[in-house]
Amino acid sequence: MENLSRTIGVFSGKGGVGKTTLVANLGASLANDFHKNVVIFDSNLHSSHLGLHFGLYEDLPVTLREVLKKRVPIMQAAYIHPTTGVRIIPAPLDGGGLELTKEKCCTLVNKVKNNYDITILDCAPGLGKEVLIPMQAIDEAIVISTADIAAVTDAMKTIEILKKFKRNVLGIVINRYSNQKYELTPEEITSTTNYNIIRTIPEDPKIPDSISRGMPAVISYPHSKSSIAFKQLAGSLINEPYKETSLLERIKSIFNFDKSSAHRNEVKLPDQQTIRKEAPKKEVSDLVEIKEDLLEDVKEEIKRELMKKVRAKLRGKMYES
Repeated sequence: MENLSRTIGVFSGKGGVGKTTLVANLGASLANDFHKNVVIFDSNLHSSHLGLHFGLYEDLPVTLREVLKKRVPIMQAAYIHPTTGVRIIPAPLDGGGLELTKEKCCTLVNKVKNNYDITILDCAPGLGKEVLIPMQAIDEAIVISTADIAAVTDAMKTIEILKKFKRNVLGIVINRYSNQKYELTPEEITSTTNYNIIRTIPEDPKIPDSISRGMPAVISYPHSKSSIAFKQLAGSLINEPYKETSLLERIKSIFNFDKSSAHRNEVKLPDQQTIRKEAPKKEVSDLVEIKEDLLEDVKEEIKRELMKKVRAKLRGKMYES
């Protein structure tokens, strides 16, 4: 088990690599699957999208704008996501005119981290001032990149700056990987950057759908390839390997939906009020999709069992001869 009160910054050398999607799913998995007390701090003041991943669409009464402009206590801006238990400290969707200084950032992070096992900072993309400031407020860092040359090059620049600040770089996460010819392989990226790849997250069409639902994919599509990879990433960060549920448990889950799910997408305000939104419904098409996935899994398991029997028979014949 790792020490508590960890502060992890998530960075990317360029935009469009899926950093915020990864942050949302990582935080949700740590809270929901591993029962950690987690808060996600959105330090991306000028292009904030973190709240959208958790269904925070409305004008919120307290965000980092009120914390920075009106000196509202930071913990009043921590919203509880009831489905996962993760806390979100959102930046405003329009962050114009806001500035986060090094001193203010460090002060806010220190106030937050003492209340949680893990504090995750969703940092702005690139290498501008807005990125350099939170770099000085965190202890550990993860760098997100896609497998194209431009993104990997910018990831290397980000790592070099983190090293100058003497931050513990945990490694690189390759996101949206699709094994295309134009993509660098994980081995090529490791040899180029001299940094360990913590996890490779596959490209997944379920991701944009989960964002439109305002619910992280690890919750809305818990058995998709990307969700499993997110959960494995979460487990690796705390030295607790993620164990995927059995096929039988997955089949049972289809027919045992929680009747209280209609209230799962209520985001609790710091003063215990709630913002109610329509809960994501299980459409017939979703159920068909899930069942088709399960059928594919069943087929794969049958294939594996048949192959075991064939190999056993072949070994038996070899011994007889």
